[in-house]
Amino acid sequence: MTIHQDQISRHKKVVVHQAGNQVDQVHEEQVVHDVSLERRQDIYQITQLIWLLVGSLESLIAFRMFLKVIDANPDSWFTWLVYRITELFVWPFQSITTNPSFQGHIMEVTSVIAMFVYLLLGLIVVRLIWVMFYRVPTSRVSVYDRDEIR
Repeated sequence: MTIHQDQISRHKKVVVHQAGNQVDQVHEEQVVHDVSLERRQDIYQITQLIWLLVGSLESLIAFRMFLKVIDANPDSWFTWLVYRITELFVWPFQSITTNPSFQGHIMEVTSVIAMFVYLLLGLIVVRLIWVMFYRVPTSRVSVYDRDEIR
């Protein structure tokens, strides 16, 4: 892996303690810091946002399944809202299989398939982001102390 100069931050600090004309103590600290560590934090936050969106979608679809199983009133504004939001995400899977029902209670197998597919897509997207943008952070600190004995 090649590290470009713009990815590295260098810091050097030298402290000299003097008593009169003589040097009593010298403390030198040099830090070489890889900026990709901050980039790693940004990637982590982006992936956490993706997981938040995937988790929210999964929760909404699971809630849709629950409302279907208990045969919730579709004319209720809350039920209608949940159905409308999740319909877009469940629609691609509607023709895969039939959903078994008994006396109005529906077990949406297609919603389970949708949840599995969206979870898998979230995992793939997060892994791709890590593979494409991850850089191994490196830092080096060297400290040099010298005391003068009189």
